[in-house]
Parts: sequence; structure tokens; C-alpha cells
Amino acid sequence: MFNVNFNFLEGLHQPAPRYTSYPTALEWKSSDANPAYLAFERLQEDDHPLSLYFHIPFCQSMCLYCGCSVVINRREDIVEDYISTLIKEMELVHTLLGGKRKTSRIHFGGGTPSRLSRALFEKLFFHIHRLFDLSEVEEIALEFDPRSLRNDSEKAEFIQSLGFNRVSLGVQDTQATVQEAVRRRQSHEESLHAYQKFRELGFESINIDLIYGLPKQTKVTFTQTIADILQMRPDRLALFSFASIPWIKPHQKAMKKSDMPSMEEKFAIYSYARHTLTKSGYQAIGLDHFSLPEDPLSIAFKNKTLIRNFQGYSLPPEEDLIGLGMTSTSFIRGIYLQNAKTLESYHEQILGGSLATIKSKILSEDDRIRKWVIHKLMCTFVVSKEEFSDLFSYRFDEYFSESQERIDGMVTTGLIQNSSSFLTVTPLGELFVRVIATAFDAYFLKTVSSSPRFSRSI
Repeated sequence: MFNVNFNFLEGLHQPAPRYTSYPTALEWKSSDANPAYLAFERLQEDDHPLSLYFHIPFCQSMCLYCGCSVVINRREDIVEDYISTLIKEMELVHTLLGGKRKTSRIHFGGGTPSRLSRALFEKLFFHIHRLFDLSEVEEIALEFDPRSLRNDSEKAEFIQSLGFNRVSLGVQDTQATVQEAVRRRQSHEESLHAYQKFRELGFESINIDLIYGLPKQTKVTFTQTIADILQMRPDRLALFSFASIPWIKPHQKAMKKSDMPSMEEKFAIYSYARHTLTKSGYQAIGLDHFSLPEDPLSIAFKNKTLIRNFQGYSLPPEEDLIGLGMTSTSFIRGIYLQNAKTLESYHEQILGGSLATIKSKILSEDDRIRKWVIHKLMCTFVVSKEEFSDLFSYRFDEYFSESQERIDGMVTTGLIQNSSSFLTVTPLGELFVRVIATAFDAYFLKTVSSSPRFSRSI
């Protein structure tokens, strides 16, 4: 565990992106669907497999910590209409692709996608198979709420019958006091039951999501949460820092400030969890993931082939990702795209025969260079200056000369080591890699804002 003083922490407790994309979504500009059509035109250049992401935004209630794009809804007809429009969007994409394109990975996120009815799941998968080539699919993953088993005890078996082979269980914290404070009541027994179900069914990979920095959390309470999770021993763990963004998600204001852990307490929680998980045999992966040594994620990390995208850390290769559904994001041939942010506008655009794109960003050469460096830092904690020069025909130190003062400062504080050949993140720096990455973010360096833009690093 790391023992650092208050002043050191305070200096690093600053807003920073999580860099699931670069440039970040704040830099994407409002646009029509023309950049999307350009992206799909570029896809015609070869027949490499795709990744698909389906956003199912519906939740029955709002968890106070939530930073996702969700729609609180209990009406089945609204969900049915959404799935019908989602199928229309798939048909539009199918046409733009020129037919059934091979797909290697599919991910369902939300919202609470596991609450889709069996009938709607079957309808959706019928059309996925009709419109995409799944003959070589490697992974079909689902974000699964353990509470989905309350009304359908055999939902796990049904999920498996559709072809899902990986699940991510939303747990966040196992302690009742914390769950009450964030309005997500889910007993540890429910989480354990769901885990055991999927394990008995032989799922290839089970992930558990946790969040630290929630109200009523302390190092003492989180010690029990970690013990509960280690009892299960999932293949992977995600340990996310609570992203406090009340200017974007006003419902977060309902959490009492007096219940929130201090900066020092939050760092102590994370430091303890990281130490305990690695001591228990897990490999720390990048910023916030952990996996067992034999897991493909650990192998990719050790081989320095790990990639980072909208779903967090992922396995190579980095494929074109098509996002489907309200607010979904895509990255296709150097172009970022984002869909409409409301149900009304999403329905209107898709049913009108157009893609639902509302924002886009076509990467410049500088964007591509900085994206490579930032993702190397986030995924491998090291940048080879020789590899950089070979790829981009620039000398690393010259290209980032404007960042030299910040780099020198981070060397002095012990966050990085900088030699003629490598820029390497230290073990201490791994905890603050988001802050380190900002030194290479051209937009972050140029933006002076009086209002907050990102959650803080601790």
C-alpha cells in the first residue's frame, strides 16, 4: 500500500478524463450524419470483422451514483418500441455495410440490458443473426444486474442459450449501509447467487463491477466488500472511482456530502483494495481493472497488446466499433460518432430513414499521434520513443516539447521516469495515470474553463 501525505494527494486531486476515447467526447462537434456515411464508406475498403455495442438504456429506478445514459421506465410498450427502432437502425447499418459483415464481439450495456424480456431478447437476436455474420463471433457480453433473477430465476440459462459467454455483474458494494445511501438495494446473497449461477453454467468469463468513493463507504466497510468478492473469485474485477459529475447528472446531488468519504479516505480505500487484490493473485490491469493471471486480459497486459475503448480495457485487435441505440458511440476508421441523446430524437432520426448521429470527430494526424501515446500510457504504462518514431516519423521529445515542463515535474514527484528511450509510469504513478496522460492531451492543455469538465482523479 502507498503512504502519501495530504499535500501530495491534493496536488494530484484534479479533474482528468478517463480516456476511453481520444479526443474525449467533449471535443466532438455537433454534426449531421455525413461523417457517419464517410465512416461506413471507409469500411468498404476491406472485410475485417467488426465489434457491435447495443445500448439498452432502461432502468426501473435511478441509482444515485449513476453516470450512464439511462431512461427510468417501467412500461413494456416503450421498451418494445425502442427494440423495433433498434432493429431499423441495424437494417440501415446492414445496407451501408453492403450486406452481412463478420462480427467478432458483441457487447450489451445500459441501463439494465438484463431486464429485457425473453421475447424482446429473442426478437433482437433473430435480427442480429439476420443482419450480421456471427459465424466467427468470439465474445457476446452482457452487463447483468443480479436482481434480474428475482422475477426470472432461469434468466441465466436463457442468456446462455442466446450465445452469451461473458457477463459483467453490477455489484458496486456489498454493504447494506452503502446500498441504502445510493438507493441500490441488492443483498450480497443475490450477487453471490447470480455469480454461482453463471459459474455453474460454465461462462467463459465473469466480471464484477465495484465502485469506491460512495457515500457511507470507509476503508473498514470496503474491507468487507473486498472479502465478499474474493469469496467468489471472479475472472475479472473492475474497481471504478465514483465519478462525481452533478453538473451533468443532477440526481447525484441527492447524496449527502457529509456521507462522502474524504479525499484521503477514498485514496486509502483504493490503495487497500489494489494491494489486497494483487496480494490475492490478481493482476492489476491499467487504471482500474484486475484479472486472474490466466485470464486473456492479464495475458494481453503482459504482452503489451491491451487496448482501451468505450467499454474500458479490452482484448486486441482494435476493431471498428459500431454503437447502436440511443447515445451509443462508435469508432470507425478514425471517426468518432455519437447517437441522439433522447428517445424522441433517436426514434425520429432512425424512423425517418437516417442514422441517428448528432456528434462526430474525424481524427487529425495530431489526434492519432496523441491517441496512440495516451492509450499506451493507459494500457501499458510505458511509451517506447523508438516505436513512436518508427510509427509516426517524429522524434518523441521534439514532438512533445511543449509538454516537457509538465513531464519534468512528474519526474520530480516520482510519477514517471523519462529516459532517451522510454517514458515509464512508476508504481506510484500508475494510481494517477489519468493525470499523467493529460500532459499529452492537446485539448486539455489548451482549455481553461471556470466550470468543471471531468471528474477528479481520486
